[in-house]
Amino acid sequence: MALTSTAEDYLLAIYGLRAEGGPVIAARLAERLGVSAPTVSASLDRLVRDAHVWINPQREVYLTLGGERTAEKLARRHRLIEHWLIRTLGLGWAEVHHEADRLEHAISPELTDRISEALGHPPTCPHGLPIPGNYPETDVGNLFKLSSADIGSKVRVVRLSEPAEDDSDLLHYFEDKQLVPGRVIDVVEKTPAGHIVVQVDDQAAVVDDTVADNLWVMAG
Repeated sequence: MALTSTAEDYLLAIYGLRAEGGPVIAARLAERLGVSAPTVSASLDRLVRDAHVWINPQREVYLTLGGERTAEKLARRHRLIEHWLIRTLGLGWAEVHHEADRLEHAISPELTDRISEALGHPPTCPHGLPIPGNYPETDVGNLFKLSSADIGSKVRVVRLSEPAEDDSDLLHYFEDKQLVPGRVIDVVEKTPAGHIVVQVDDQAAVVDDTVADNLWVMAG
């Protein structure tokens, strides 16, 4: 049975939240997808019935093997579409996520592979998230959030968090301050309020908890 676009959205959300760490529970899914708790509960019941997810006694949600394979295909399609929209149509870095959300349900696996080939099989999406099938998982253990970086250290931005892609204002902030994958930044100091001051080239920026918790970095 073909999955509905709503079911695909749930699998992709669960996949993304799992990659971020921490338990995936109904409340996190409701927040991520912008729906009510009863809606999440009903949708999860259908996904369990169709053997795409399972739920443990602590009410934590997991993908089945089949559900994970489907989610990986969806993540691959979505992240390749983002690259294609930027390189081919010139869409902005902060806009492509929501456009890819609309297109990911309509593109075939064959076209997905053709897009990957035409783009040179990029390992990550424009926001640094790994593209399944293209990405060698070699640096995952070296990643940490900017909020955990030592003062005086130099770090390289590797990727955004999964939830950050859904926040248009946050994406525009990252783009404006050049806190984007590949940039090396200096962690200068902490303010009395606990915010981090970073420097990108010759531009300083005060980074609050929301920003710092949504950027994955590694030692630069």
